[in-house]
This record gives sequence, structure tokens and C-alpha cells, in this order.
Amino acid sequence: MTLTTPDALTVRLDRLERESRRWRRVALGSWLAIAALLLLGQSPPRPPRPVNPARTVEAERFLLRDARGRTGAMLGWETDDTPRLTLHDPGGQPRAVLAVGAGGTPGLTLLDTDGATVRAALVVGPDGAPGFALFDSAGKPRLAVALFHTGSPGRLTGGREPAPAVVAYDAAGVVRVTFGLRGSDAGLELADGRGTARTVLRIQPDGTPDLVLRDADGRGRAGLSVLPDGTPTLNLNGADGRARATLTLGQGRGAALALADAKGAVVWSAPP
Repeated sequence: MTLTTPDALTVRLDRLERESRRWRRVALGSWLAIAALLLLGQSPPRPPRPVNPARTVEAERFLLRDARGRTGAMLGWETDDTPRLTLHDPGGQPRAVLAVGAGGTPGLTLLDTDGATVRAALVVGPDGAPGFALFDSAGKPRLAVALFHTGSPGRLTGGREPAPAVVAYDAAGVVRVTFGLRGSDAGLELADGRGTARTVLRIQPDGTPDLVLRDADGRGRAGLSVLPDGTPTLNLNGADGRARATLTLGQGRGAALALADAKGAVVWSAPP
């Protein structure tokens, strides 16, 4: 006979694997949604173009200086024909940049004391999705948060369903943590130093939880689930992803253990 209960669980875990990959694409997509943020933030503000001082008041460029001649703020058009407002610290270093990109994407970038290294940035993407990112002292992104849009337009609001996603990077720029919400569906993924997802935790839309542990190649080797009827199930898979051992605790039926061969056929079970 075939391993009926584990087969059903395998289908469930396979679906979790697919959803996990989808969540990963969604979370990475949320970072792409704030890619304009990088374009705005990674390049330090350019020095002002030489202009005729008489034309400064004609809105080509505004410079704000104190009584000692120190520049405190600059507002003007950049060489890429985008407007930019830059605020400087008392030492004259640019620290905050407010700009509207060539595609109409607004962004706010906060710089380190060197006036060039990006430490935080906020942007509203072309589709209206806002995003926020934090950078380390080397200017590398370490945390990205975005509220993207998914699904079909809503009947009441006329907009699409908002869904948050969070991505955390290590110092090498590898995605290590991914978290996302989509309606009543929630997913959390932890990856190793190579970016391979090793732990996937998900709450299904029906409220039931699933946990998958993967090997170094990203194959699901162990899965723990609570089925819709309340049955807890532990699944151990072979290197090919097939269920080889399943332990269940059914309501009113007690514990059951089944072992299967490489083809999924039960070779031993208790109770028989």
C-alpha cells in the first residue's frame, strides 16, 4: 500500500515549498520596488553647477548661507533634470537629500557624517508602494521594508490590497531573513550565508501552521504541520524529497508511525 497520510502531507509541504519561493520573490520584489531609493541615495549630492549669481533668484538654484558664508541648504535642478533639496550640517557636509527621480519617484536620503555614505532612505515607488531601507557604515543595505500592492483592485477602495514585506541582509549583501504578509497568509524564511533558505515557517490562509527544514541544497528534509482537523504531523524526507517517515497524532486514534521505501510504499507501520 502507499503512504496515504504522509502523501497528503507531502502535497501540503510541496505547496509550502512553492509558496516559500513565491514569498522570496515577493520580498525581493519589494526591494526592487525601492530600487529607485538606491539610485537616489548611493550617489552623493553633486556640487552645484556654476551659475550666474544674478540668476539664482530666478529659481535655477537657491543657496542658503549663514552670516559666515556657510552653506546650510541648496535647492536646484541637477544635471539629469531632476529637482533636489540638500540640507547641510554645521560643518558643510550634506546630510539629507530630498529629490524626485526622473520617473517621478520621490525619495528622501539621510547621509553619514562624511556627507556621502547612505545610512537611511525612504521612497515611494512608481506604483505608489512606499519603501524604507537602512544601510550600514559601509553604505550596504542591511534592512529593507516595503508596502507593495498585490491582487486585483478592491471593490470598495478601488486600490489593490497592500501587503508588507521585510528583508534583512548580512554584511556580504546576502538575504538572510524574509518576512511577508499577504491577506491572512504570513511567511517567515531564514537563510544561510549562501542565501539558501533553510527554515520556512508559514501560516496558511486557513490558520494552520507549517514548518519546513531544508538541507544545504534547499531540499525539504523535515516538516512539521498541524492539519486543518487539528492533527499534528511530523514528516521526514529523503534526499529526493519523498516522505520516508511520518508520525501523526490523530484525534481519538492515538499516535501512528509509518515508514516508507524510496518509492513511497509503506514498509512498516504502527499500529499496523
